[in-house]
Order: sequence, then structure tokens, then C-alpha cells
Amino acid sequence: MKITHDMHTHTTYSHGKNTIAEMVAQARKIGLTAITISDHGRSHPLFGVRKKNFAKMRAEIDALNQKYDDIDIYLSVESNITGANGDIDIKEEEKKYCDWISAGYHYGYIPASIKDIFVFALPNYAARVLPFLRNTVVNMNTRTYIKMMERYDIKLITHPSDKMPINIEAVAKAAAEHGVILEINPRHNHLNAEEIKIAMKYPVSFAINSDAHSIAALGDMRDTPEVVKAAGIPITRIVNITD
Repeated sequence: MKITHDMHTHTTYSHGKNTIAEMVAQARKIGLTAITISDHGRSHPLFGVRKKNFAKMRAEIDALNQKYDDIDIYLSVESNITGANGDIDIKEEEKKYCDWISAGYHYGYIPASIKDIFVFALPNYAARVLPFLRNTVVNMNTRTYIKMMERYDIKLITHPSDKMPINIEAVAKAAAEHGVILEINPRHNHLNAEEIKIAMKYPVSFAINSDAHSIAALGDMRDTPEVVKAAGIPITRIVNITD
């Protein structure tokens, strides 16, 4: 089992250790047919790509696509989920440079509004230490994911349920309806085998991505082959691997 298109990678434009050119060189070296650069969205004050840098990233990627004919290089963004109404931190001035958009939940982002600090961000943090809040937060987060897919043209949800607990069955159903891919991420505990089994009830597609922050991690699946085997997921439902 091997990744052919690593759809989730980071560079020095956010908190990765290598440049776009270095990531592409490594991708070619290990035999990838495609790579997507997907640095973090603007709302993260430490790791977010600055608005002015999207044009630079686009130009770099266009030049590399002209240079190489053995690999396809795409520009995306791992936008942050920032509000209970499904808000993400991607605007038209950035979106126009991207081939497609992914989205995921991270700590440290700036919420979409002051209201979201209290009704979205703080409850998610609090539920980690106050178990009685978990059901309420799961229901809220599930609605958030579904609203996000209704509002935005999302191609991929990164590490669903990680840091932000959700009802995976409801999210998988909505993802299937909207044509959104769910990620199996070796750097995170979600999706795990049990969650994949639940998601497989619906005709949703999956992707295994490295979430690489350096060339050393590019294409690295870690223990995901064992997770896939335990879940019993057909290879045909994973869009970016070969066996």
C-alpha cells in the first residue's frame, strides 16, 4: 500500500520545515505522482499563511509544474474551522489562487466572532476536562461540520473528530452527499478503525495523507495500513493510494 498523491503537506509558508521546491523534489524522489501543498489558513496567528503569500505560492507551484512533467503539483489550504455556523478562514482573495480547499479543526485559531469565543471555542476546550459537556459539544460540532459542507466547496476534511469530537455517522452521511473526502491521518488518532467502519455505511470516499511537516515525513503512512485492514475498508474507497 502506497500513497500516490499526498494531499496534505506543509511548508515554510506555515510551520513546515522545508520549502515548496524541497517538498516537490522529495515527492519526485519517492515516486509520488501528485502532491498538494496545504498550509494553514489565516486565522492561526502563528502558523497561518499570510494573505500576500498566496500569490507567491501560486507562482512557485506554476513554475514547478512547468519544470516537471512527472508530477502534478497543487495548491490548497488547510483552512481552520473558526465558528459554530461552519465558518472557515478562507476568503475570495486567497481562494482564487487555490486549486481546491480542505478544512480542519486546530487549536490556537482566532474565532470567527466574539460570540464564537463563548459558544464555540471555549466549550470545545472545556469539554476536554468537563465530561458532562461532551454530548452538547458533539452535537454542536456535528452541526458545524455539516453547515461548513453546505456553505463551502470543500474537497477534503482533515483529521475529522481530532481535537473537536463529532458524530462521525452524521458527518460521513453529509460528506457523501456533498462529495467531500474524509481523511485518515497517521499523525492523529482520527479517523480510527471504528470511526471508519461507521463512516463506511455511506458512499463517502477516504484519503490517506501524511500531513507532512518535513520531507522526511512525506508519503509516510505510519500505521495506517493496519488501521485500514482493521476497518475492512476496500482499497477502491481510498482515492489516493495503490496496493
